Amino acid sequence: MAFIDARGLPDASPIEADLIIVGGGMAGITLARELAGGALKVAVLESGDREIDMNVQALYAGSATMRAPGNPERTMDAYPIQSRIRALGGSGNVWGGKCAPLDPADFAARDWAPHSGWPMSRRDLQPFYDRACDLLEIPRFAETAPTSADPALRPLELDPADGFFSAPRAYSRYSGGADKAAFDRFRTAFAQAPNVTVYLNANVVRIGLAADGSRVEQLEVARLDGKRHVARARTFVLAVGGIENARLLLASDDVRPAGVGNDHDLVGRFFQAHMTYSVDGDEESEGTAVHVSRAAPMDLYAPKARTAPYSVLAAGEKAQSRLKAGNFTLTLFRGQETGAGAPAKAETQTLARLATRVDGQGGSAGDGQLLGCFAMTEHFPNPDSRVVLDREHHDALGMPRVRLDWTYGAADWDGFERAAAGLGDALGAAGQGRLCWPVRREQLLAIASASRHHMGTTRMDADPRRGVVDPDLKVHGVDNLYVAGSSVFPTSGIANPTLTILALAMRLADHLKSGAVR
Repeated sequence: MAFIDARGLPDASPIEADLIIVGGGMAGITLARELAGGALKVAVLESGDREIDMNVQALYAGSATMRAPGNPERTMDAYPIQSRIRALGGSGNVWGGKCAPLDPADFAARDWAPHSGWPMSRRDLQPFYDRACDLLEIPRFAETAPTSADPALRPLELDPADGFFSAPRAYSRYSGGADKAAFDRFRTAFAQAPNVTVYLNANVVRIGLAADGSRVEQLEVARLDGKRHVARARTFVLAVGGIENARLLLASDDVRPAGVGNDHDLVGRFFQAHMTYSVDGDEESEGTAVHVSRAAPMDLYAPKARTAPYSVLAAGEKAQSRLKAGNFTLTLFRGQETGAGAPAKAETQTLARLATRVDGQGGSAGDGQLLGCFAMTEHFPNPDSRVVLDREHHDALGMPRVRLDWTYGAADWDGFERAAAGLGDALGAAGQGRLCWPVRREQLLAIASASRHHMGTTRMDADPRRGVVDPDLKVHGVDNLYVAGSSVFPTSGIANPTLTILALAMRLADHLKSGAVR
């Protein structure tokens, strides 16, 4: 129907719909797009406006500390406010458009990874991945990536028994970081449907439960000017991100003292995020790098255009099981084009030439290629890695601010080191190259670069003792409340989460259209 600025509504205005979606980011927009033109009257409540307002953005402010065994603590108080965008389109406004599905191994329960396992398989989610790819206008991802006869796109020939493979990545133009005009159409066109209304500058600050706690009766909507509104619907969906979903559930504690959906103390726990790890070379030390023995172009892994499709080297289920490691990827890039550091030292060049000769792919100085690289490893689910409320500090709307305790365990680093060594062994055994990884465990937190990916804080499981939402994304114990977004991920994998967020939102839309709204 329209966009409505909640700041223009009279105080205590009612907002009514069949379905209310809290959050106008990628999850909320995709869900609304799927329901646009249907029988349900849908209202989207977005905290921000079309453009970023720093007064609204400041509502994210909190504190954060990262911890890991054998590493000094790292204070990251700017992370909660810098890692998300509170405006229509959410963090899609700054997302670069990178897309990949989770690997089949990411869905499996792995005995060396506590709390792992999804209540669905990659095959179950594949039809929704296909639909999400079509929406984003990118090629679909097959469960097994095809190879190309093009020498420029020929994958490294690793032994399948080692369990490492080439995992494809693609870029969508529907992101604020890629094509702003296209993204603006993506985040606004759905609101032209007669059954959809988007309310901007509408901050939900409380989930109002019925007296027995079994249902949501209403939402309290606040404005920065002090005025308040009430939003009522038959069904509600939270889609405000991996930190804010947990914050809103925990802060709504007037009926259930532990918060909504928190009967088993799971809301906010199992926070996971992606980190990348690398070091640059200089005159004193080597940097992280891969010397590839072949002279054939490496455009499959290090394309000349930043947004061209490419592949990373990844650890499949065989490698993870053999090494007792989490998912792991190595991304290659052209060092001379990225300022990755000083040229390789003479001893490295000599070793690279020897490796090329041993690999049987030539021995001249011009053979082979030295590429920069960075690694990413799965953050195992950890109940001590969590979002909690800071009851001593409140935002401008009166909500408690968040404190993020971002915690790694010894198993994370053990698996990381085994995976890096395993990939190096696999490259050498296959005669494809050598990995230079001069990274000490005690410096991992210091060199890590944090992503904007917040996952796991309202994890999905059929058993309410192990998850906040069920496989349909409904909050356990609350009949008409659902959660969308990467907070429902039981495990993080290592793929950018956006494609999976969209796939799960489409799956939820089908469920809601099938009669779940009542």
